[in-house]
Amino acid sequence: MNKKSIYFGTLLLAALTLGSCANEDTATDKTAGKDTPKTGTVFSSETESATRTSAKYTGSGLDFYWTASDKIWVKDDNGNYNQNASDDISSRIAAVPGSTTTDKAKFWVNGSYTGSTHKVRYTGKSGTKDKVTIKASQTQSTPNDAAHIADDGDFGVADATGGPGAYNFTLEHKAAYVTFMPYNANGVIPGAKIQKIRVYTSNTSDQLAGTFDLADNGTLSNGTTTSNSVELNVSNFSIPSVSTYATNGATMVLSPGTYSNVTIEYTLHDAVTNVTGVIEKTYPSVTFDAGKNTPVRADLNIKIYSGNNYYMWDAPQHYWSGYEWDGANPMQPTLNNQSNSNYPQNNSDIRWYNDGGGGGVRFDATTSLFTSLPNANEMVWYCQKGDPHWDADRVWATMGHLYKGGMWFKKKSYITGYSSEHIPNNSSVDMRTTSTIFNFTNNSITQNAPSLTTLNEYFYLPALGAYDQTGKLLVVGTAGAYWSSSTDATINQNAYNIGFASNIIAINRTLKSYGYVAYPFE
Repeated sequence: MNKKSIYFGTLLLAALTLGSCANEDTATDKTAGKDTPKTGTVFSSETESATRTSAKYTGSGLDFYWTASDKIWVKDDNGNYNQNASDDISSRIAAVPGSTTTDKAKFWVNGSYTGSTHKVRYTGKSGTKDKVTIKASQTQSTPNDAAHIADDGDFGVADATGGPGAYNFTLEHKAAYVTFMPYNANGVIPGAKIQKIRVYTSNTSDQLAGTFDLADNGTLSNGTTTSNSVELNVSNFSIPSVSTYATNGATMVLSPGTYSNVTIEYTLHDAVTNVTGVIEKTYPSVTFDAGKNTPVRADLNIKIYSGNNYYMWDAPQHYWSGYEWDGANPMQPTLNNQSNSNYPQNNSDIRWYNDGGGGGVRFDATTSLFTSLPNANEMVWYCQKGDPHWDADRVWATMGHLYKGGMWFKKKSYITGYSSEHIPNNSSVDMRTTSTIFNFTNNSITQNAPSLTTLNEYFYLPALGAYDQTGKLLVVGTAGAYWSSSTDATINQNAYNIGFASNIIAINRTLKSYGYVAYPFE
């Protein structure tokens, strides 16, 4: 018996437009043209539209392309699905130097095909004729190049129509797709990169991924080895300040459906500080439609703290004025244990501290910034009555790098008995005038953030570290040191501040020449 070599050139999903109600990209299929047969029975489906199986986001939808090793299955006259025996994808790619995709392809399939219609299936590069596997762990190595979906779960179906000698078809994608384009509207953090994006639900029986039976109409059923979580590993994609798909567009494939309590988790990493942080966004209900792409433009809202917050006490200019890390003469140390000699070294420098005070006389700060800071009495209230919570997970940035670690304190309006005129539990003591040395510490630190229901009662101070008297940056991400507006009444070279780490808070009298943070409290 002679075998007939039958050619199929398959057209996949065509132009995509942005949907309004669900923020989805909707597929619009296009009709394919025909080739004139040369020998044997030829089935052709070529068009000018650049839409096949590998995907790139265009800003309004996904464009698909053929890549090497793509395969199709075609149902013959006997009801059997046959995989194509060969194709011309590699030769088409080779014809365009530097290309890894092609917008057209031909597939030769053995078997008997004489009907007016024949079913076509695409089940990915490693798929079988009747099974689709959507992977729970996917990997995309290049921004806005979703070639991986052919390996990770993309699939589609079609009806080839025509008659003996000529058939056409348009393949419809039936998986659901999500294109993530995270950004940080607060600004670019050069050291922060995206390592992984994960979608998961609160219901462990949900089937976002797994191996499924595939029907001719493209529906999935009978899932096995299923998962309610799908992760997309990416190769340290950058985070722009506005949504920019060319910079970090990352596309995930998953099983269509409507899911409740959906969380999208972004894992970030800074290779220099070795900080890894997770940012989550949760949605009450999300529908991922078959054949549609859901664009997710999420503002990660990572707060960036200025490197200009460090001061000698009550100095008119900040510690590295004229030498800012992001300025024209960037000498400021930006990482722990870095130092530089351009720190303020005498009172002729406008960055030098205010040496007033001492002699048992109250002396308050005079610059506008320092007068806005809590005084020494208030610092004691925050220390002892501020219900401190150490937050080891909250992600923030300073001087181009990512960090975690900081303390939540109750806002003064939520601290019972709060007074700027005296310390807690002793209305006769005013820290601004006393010569008595007190030891105020607090080791009762709650080791997590306040609950969401009470979070509005608190404010957050990052562990920004400090500069020592030699211009060395220390303990960023580990400890915080924040100036008050009050000097030590007995020694004019000292001023009060609050210092904290994960397990302690203390009110200190420290030399004014240190570069501590000057930052108003709430």
